[in-house]
This record gives sequence, structure tokens and C-alpha cells, in this order.
Amino acid sequence: MEAKAKGFLLKKIVINGFSVQEEANRLILRPRGAEATTEVTIEEVEVNVWRVRSASGRYAGFARGSKRSYFEAYLSQWVAEAQLQAAE
Repeated sequence: MEAKAKGFLLKKIVINGFSVQEEANRLILRPRGAEATTEVTIEEVEVNVWRVRSASGRYAGFARGSKRSYFEAYLSQWVAEAQLQAAE
């Protein structure tokens, strides 16, 4: 993902209540207030395509089924918004 667009994406993730830890093409998202016990790991599998790789704690359901689809839909929306902001 382009650096400028990734910056906007990270900002959007933080605004939506997560702390972020970056490791290469993976991001570890931890909801504020539950950083020690809960996390969702996402990975950029293709350019501008992010998928959930794992989840634990209260967010364990986000690694499978409809919650995963729901969360990945939000990620796709946030990526699209970040690309539009970066193009301005």
C-alpha cells in the first residue's frame, strides 16, 4: 500500500478505537482498554487488500465466519477512503 494512503488508513483505524502495532505487511490491532487481552491481526495479502489472519480474546470471533466478513468489509471501506484521501 502506498505510504500516504497507509498513513490515512492507520489514522482511520486509530479513530475507530484501536491501538496499532506494525510488523512488515501485518498490523496488530488492539482495542483500547483491552490491549493486554484482545487483538486482531490483519495482513495485506495483495496491494490494498487486507484480510484477518488471527484474533484472540473478546475478538476471537473476528477470525471466522460472519464477524470476519463484517470486519473485512469495514477494512475494505477504510482502505478505499484512505486511497481517496491520498489522491487529493
